[in-house]
Amino acid sequence: MGADALQKYIFELKEQLELQTLIADSSSESIGVFGEDMHCVAVNKEVLKVLGYSHGEVIGMHGLNFIADDYRELVKEKISTRYDQPYFVMGKRKDGSVFPAEIRGRTVELRDRIYRISAMRDISYLKATEMELRETLHELGIIFESSRVGMMFLQGGRILKRANQALADILGYESPADMIGLSMLDLHLTEEKFHEFGRLYYYTLVNKAQVNIEYQLRRRDGKSLWCSLSGQAVDVNVPADLNRGVLWVVDDISLRKAEEDRLVLLATTDSLTGAYNRREFFRLVELFMSNENRNPAGPAMLMIDLDDFKKINDSYGHEVGDAVLKYFADVCRAVIREDDVFARMGGEEFAVFLPGTDLTGGITVAERMRRKFAESEVPALDGFIHCTASIGVATMSSRRLDPERLLRMADMALYDAKESGRNQVCFYD
Repeated sequence: MGADALQKYIFELKEQLELQTLIADSSSESIGVFGEDMHCVAVNKEVLKVLGYSHGEVIGMHGLNFIADDYRELVKEKISTRYDQPYFVMGKRKDGSVFPAEIRGRTVELRDRIYRISAMRDISYLKATEMELRETLHELGIIFESSRVGMMFLQGGRILKRANQALADILGYESPADMIGLSMLDLHLTEEKFHEFGRLYYYTLVNKAQVNIEYQLRRRDGKSLWCSLSGQAVDVNVPADLNRGVLWVVDDISLRKAEEDRLVLLATTDSLTGAYNRREFFRLVELFMSNENRNPAGPAMLMIDLDDFKKINDSYGHEVGDAVLKYFADVCRAVIREDDVFARMGGEEFAVFLPGTDLTGGITVAERMRRKFAESEVPALDGFIHCTASIGVATMSSRRLDPERLLRMADMALYDAKESGRNQVCFYD
């Protein structure tokens, strides 16, 4: 080989050596090369940084000096078996301090000599993070199990994977273990509601928004229960993968709902007869008016007054009078339809609003009501009394319904029924 070619070859070797040294020194791992007797022959800069030695101190040092005493036998075993998979040890610095480390080693042969190349990675941060994560998970577990509100974790297919005792108590199960594997279909009142729930809230959860609703769930005994539900996907991505899980917080609000229903009942109904009060009557009629698709027939309005009611009160007392009012209300409810609106307007006056009913239909309902009440015997003291009612009927075919006017028309017909001898049905003409 000529002098120029040799010079070029030497230059290329130096360049390759510099590049390899640059690569080794750029590594975030401590890399060392050890001879067959385990004495160090070469290191990168990370070794000096992590272990605290100078380059001159490291070269020639036995490799086990970089390992905590309790782990040296393990390292000897791995080297002797030429183990090349990562394993955990405690490293040792020049100042004697130790740190968790991961080691990967490889035994190689170079020019008839055996070398061990080892890479050590300081995993102090990872261990600290792992410990912090374990503590956090432990704390979350305590919160999950000891929470006074129900919690459930659902995964793919809306299957319950985890629940706490509070949820089991709310839904009537002995323990959370009894609920594991339940499909949410078992907790919805019907299959239709199960699918409707999915349609309503799937995209909200996918878009990482929180669902907060009041909803009826089914207990283990089949009874319904009002609950507040707050749910959110655990996946941090958007769109979220709901198969990774959704956490729901469940609280029993049945007592509050019952109280709300009681207050609504007090505000909208007559406490004696259970019929709607005057204010609620007009609200419901107005609601009917706002429906553009209402039945073109009618509607009809009945105005009712109990005949000689003052005499009943004077002769038998108000207690019997109240019994007559309640009995008449029961008669009305037995005659009218579910969608009809029945109200006590005050004293012994009642009104019935009949959507989709023409004049003939209104007269038919009123006559059935009058006859049924007249043929009844109302318990009074030690015997029974017979009572009658007069009823006025009116209808309005205009598309623009005026409930006040319709009621006045029915009241005028009621006046005619009274003037004609009572216990009659008259209609507004």
